[in-house]
Amino acid sequence: MEKIVIFDLFETLVSEFDRGHPSTTEVAQTLKLPVKAFQQEHQNLRVARLTGHFSDYTAILHYIVRKLGGKSPESVIRPLAERRQSAFSAHLRRIEPEILDMLNKITTSGIRLGLISNTEGSSVLDWANSPLARFFEVTVFSNVVGMVKPDPHIYQHACKNLGVAPSDCIFIGDGNSDELRGAARVGMSPFCAAWFLRQHTDLLGKGIVGQRAAGYPVLDHPSELVARIYSKTYN
Repeated sequence: MEKIVIFDLFETLVSEFDRGHPSTTEVAQTLKLPVKAFQQEHQNLRVARLTGHFSDYTAILHYIVRKLGGKSPESVIRPLAERRQSAFSAHLRRIEPEILDMLNKITTSGIRLGLISNTEGSSVLDWANSPLARFFEVTVFSNVVGMVKPDPHIYQHACKNLGVAPSDCIFIGDGNSDELRGAARVGMSPFCAAWFLRQHTDLLGKGIVGQRAAGYPVLDHPSELVARIYSKTYN
C-alpha cells in the first residue's frame, strides 16, 4: 500500500513569521498589563486555547484581562484580535510556490493527504479560502477535536478518518510540540520539515533544526519530500 502523507500546518506549510502579528509584548502593553504576567498567563492557557475552550482570540484576551485585574474595554481588545485574524488570513492565503508545487506533485502521484494542526479557532477561520485546502482529504484541527499534539489520540483520529493504520502514514512537521516523537509513538514515520526553520534561525537559534528534528530525518526543501515519495524512501 502507498504511504499516506500527514502534514503539520504552521511552520510546515505556512510560516507565521513576518506577517503582521501583534506580539505578546505589544498585546500586553496595549492592554496596559505587565508583559511577563501576560505572557505567563497566555502560556498557562495553552491547552485551553488549543482545545476549543475559547470561542476566539477576543475571548482569550477578555479572560486574561480579568485574571490579571485589568480594565481594557472591548474597543481596545477588538482591534488586536482583528489584526491577528488578518495576519492568519494572510498566512493561509499566500502560500509559497514551492509548497504548492510539492503538494501538487504528491497528490498527482495518487498519494492521499491529511493534516493535523494545533490551532486556536481564530487561526484557521480562513482555511476554506486557502490554496492549501483543496489538497487535503482529512483535516484535524485541535480546537475542533479537543486534542493536542503530541497526544496519540489526535494522530489516531486522523488515521481513523483516513481509513488507514498509523504505520501506513508518514508525518511531516517542523517538530514543535514534540509532534515528531508523538507521530513515531503511534507508528508513523516522521520527518522534520526544516525549510521554514532554516529561514528563521536568527529568531529561533542556530541549533533549532537539530532540536526540533529529535533524531528523525530532516528535509531541507519541499522537493526532497517529493523525491522520497517518488522513490518510496521513507526512512
